[in-house]
Amino acid sequence: MILSIEDLKIQYRTDRGITQAVDGATFGVPEGQAVGLVGESGCGKTTVARAINGVMAKNASIVGGKVIFDGQDVTAASPAEREPLLWRRIAFIPQSAMNSLDPVYRVEKQIEEILIDRGGYDKNRSRARAVELFEMVGLDAKRLRDYPHQFSGGMRQRAAIALALALNPTLVIADEPVTALDVIVQRQVLDTFRDLQSRLKISVILVTHDISVVAYTCDQVVVMYAGVAVESGPTGQVLTKPFHPYTMGLYHAFPDLHSSRGELTPIEGSPPDLMFPPKGCPFAERCPFALDKCHAERPPLEDAGGNHYAACWRISDAVELRRQAGEVSTWQRS
Repeated sequence: MILSIEDLKIQYRTDRGITQAVDGATFGVPEGQAVGLVGESGCGKTTVARAINGVMAKNASIVGGKVIFDGQDVTAASPAEREPLLWRRIAFIPQSAMNSLDPVYRVEKQIEEILIDRGGYDKNRSRARAVELFEMVGLDAKRLRDYPHQFSGGMRQRAAIALALALNPTLVIADEPVTALDVIVQRQVLDTFRDLQSRLKISVILVTHDISVVAYTCDQVVVMYAGVAVESGPTGQVLTKPFHPYTMGLYHAFPDLHSSRGELTPIEGSPPDLMFPPKGCPFAERCPFALDKCHAERPPLEDAGGNHYAACWRISDAVELRRQAGEVSTWQRS
């Protein structure tokens, strides 16, 4: 594993009190593979992603667990110790990345800044590397002299990917990299990203709420709910044979062109208030299969076989639960 997240716990201090944004997340990123973090808004995906490179909000703090990158516990590292990792070993593509480029500087200048200030390049080498990066992501090197507003959304997204790859990082964290793009451009950008990940042997964490993006791009998937990694494993296995009811619900809430079912099945209700996290399984209040035990005790993350893990008290009943989860009536409360 190039990265291991072990029982990570992160809190936010707010005017209302302490919010437990991440409550014991555990998963790994195999070297050279793409791992998707998927779940509803507010489930802790971005908080986990930002904790890896230490770029968190001022009111956020890690209160438990570890983030181990290439054998080093980076949660215990000081900013000075962590700095050599940023951009060189760990790169980050932020949410709304296509708007993250500085509008008053030419794109070439922004790439040069990374290469010279962080990578130690001289002017000539940085220019050659910028041309190489643009060609790598499918952009004409002549456009390096342009300003961000002269680029389309897809081109800006590709430029953001080029920035992330500038110093040949080992791990790239991409937070909702294609959310603001139309579906055609999404496909083009994802194809470019997937090709680069495979060709350069980069490890990737892709944060998204869209299961279809994970299915198309990622080798592994981690399903998060209310700050907990409730299920993880090989993407095909998790999506076709889920063991956690939340994953089953997500699957049936998304359209499937190959399925004859004509009605999508929403998961009714809302996630819990993380200022007052539930005692038992965080999904129990919305789960149609919950037992009394589910409300009273939090299930541990268990090995369901084939490097597939789930935190559910009813793993042994998964085959029957999957059958029931495919029926719309199962998820309707009234």
